[in-house]
Amino acid sequence: MAKNRFIWSFFNWKISVQIPFLLFACFALIVCSSLSYWQWQRAQLADALYHDYETQESRPESVLSASPEAYQKVTFSGQVKNHYFLDNRTFQGQNGWHVLAEVQTKKFLVLVNLGWQPKQKKLVLQMPLPNFIEVQGLIKKPQAGFMLQEAELDPKWPKLMQQIDIPLLNRHIENELSPFVLYAENQVGQLIPAPIKIENKYYMHIGYAIQWLLIGLAGIISFIVFSRKEYKENERKEKELVN
Repeated sequence: MAKNRFIWSFFNWKISVQIPFLLFACFALIVCSSLSYWQWQRAQLADALYHDYETQESRPESVLSASPEAYQKVTFSGQVKNHYFLDNRTFQGQNGWHVLAEVQTKKFLVLVNLGWQPKQKKLVLQMPLPNFIEVQGLIKKPQAGFMLQEAELDPKWPKLMQQIDIPLLNRHIENELSPFVLYAENQVGQLIPAPIKIENKYYMHIGYAIQWLLIGLAGIISFIVFSRKEYKENERKEKELVN
C-alpha cells in the first residue's frame, strides 16, 4: 500500500483509492445531496403556496378580518393616513416605486400596496392620494429578507423602503399596523396596480433537485473511473518493475 492510498476490492474488482481524493468525493456528494434535498423542500413549499393561491383565487371576496388567510381575496374601505414608497420596482422596463398607504378602517390599520408610479426627482407622489379609498385585492404576509445594513440607518427610511418589515415599521409609528399587506387589484388615481401573481415553481425546483443529484452521481462515477484507472496504471508499473 502506497502512502495515502489503499486498495478497495469489490468481488475481485479493485480500485486504487487516494485518501484526499476520497475525502473530497465524499464532501462533494454530501454537498450535492444537501442541495438536492433543499431544492426538494422548496418544491414542496412552492406547490403548497400555489395551491393556497389557486384556492383563494377561486373564492369570492370576503370581509377583512384580524387574521386573514394568505392570498385571501378581500375588499374594504378606509381613510388614508400616511404613505410610503417601496424602492426598485419596475414596470415595462421602467424604474419606479410602489406606493404603500396606511389605510384606517373601522377596526384595523392596514398597509395597502396601491401600485406602481415612475420614480420622481423628489420623494413625492406623482398625484395626491384621495383621503378615502375603497380597495379590493389579495392578502400577503411579508417576510423581511437579508439587508446589508439596518433599515433605520438609511436617512430616507421609513419614507423610502427597500423591503416591507411591518414589525420594524410598527416601532416607528403611533398606531399598530396589521401583520399583512393588501395588494390592490383596482386602480387608485394614476397608480398602476401591482397585484399578486404566482407561478407554480414546483417543477423548476424538482429539476434543480434532480440536477444536483446527477452532479453528485457524476462525481461518484468519476471517482470510481479515475480510481480504477489509477489501479490499472499502478499494477502495470509494478509488473514492469518485477520484469
